[in-house]
Amino acid sequence: MPELPDLVVIRERLLKELPGEIIQEIEILDPLVVRNLSGGKSETSFIGSIFESLERTGPFLNFKFGSKNIVIHPMLAGKFSLDPKYKKKDLAIRIKFQNKILNYADDVHMGKVYFTEPEYFSQIPKFTDQGVDLLSENFTQEEFLKRIEKNRQQTRVFLMDQTKLSALGNAYADEVLFDSKIHPKTPCNKLSEEEKIQLYQSIKSVLNDSIDYIRKKQAPLDFKVRDHVKVRNRKNEPCPRCGTTIRRANVLGHDSFFCPNCQRVPGEQFIDWNKTL
Repeated sequence: MPELPDLVVIRERLLKELPGEIIQEIEILDPLVVRNLSGGKSETSFIGSIFESLERTGPFLNFKFGSKNIVIHPMLAGKFSLDPKYKKKDLAIRIKFQNKILNYADDVHMGKVYFTEPEYFSQIPKFTDQGVDLLSENFTQEEFLKRIEKNRQQTRVFLMDQTKLSALGNAYADEVLFDSKIHPKTPCNKLSEEEKIQLYQSIKSVLNDSIDYIRKKQAPLDFKVRDHVKVRNRKNEPCPRCGTTIRRANVLGHDSFFCPNCQRVPGEQFIDWNKTL
């Protein structure tokens, strides 16, 4: 899915192209991605609406048209494009403006698009339940330590809990844990104060470095930039830090990639996750 660094750059690029554009037509090519809310708007009511701004709330992009909103949750495979000739078979929605065309594609039909108004935001699953924004001024070391204190979740599970931290996905949860040398299955309450502080610093540095990298890459809008990641989806490759073979583990139903030498799990486990291959 487009994760936090991807969405930051997507938002930046769309904000350069869409302000002042007026919607002329909305094509729903895949009705499965559209979610109707009680009292929400139909897509036809947006004809003639002027694009004003674009905000990000965790993993959601909120396109604002006066008192009306199009909220998109890209989830696993959502993609955006401004290519007027975009004809991929997974195209879900095409919004035609005066001078631009915004395409939203989703080849696994997991993303969700809401045509709505602010008074109905509470009906959008997870939208109003987001924790502290990891790129905001509110995400301080003090706030992070307060949220992780006495938490018994596995560290990776905690990192991906959007009600606490908004919002890390699979790729950057792995990258943050690698950077902080913490095993994904380590319980939060087993971390030392120094490890918790390092985890906070890794979240900040990994996200900011990734945003800068993706921004400079200037890849097509619908291209997921991942050539900078160090462990994500790199099973059986050498660790870039020590050369040990990267392993994969299942953490609460999600694949997690880690170095068994750099990221050692404390205590005894049913599976020896510290074993090097």
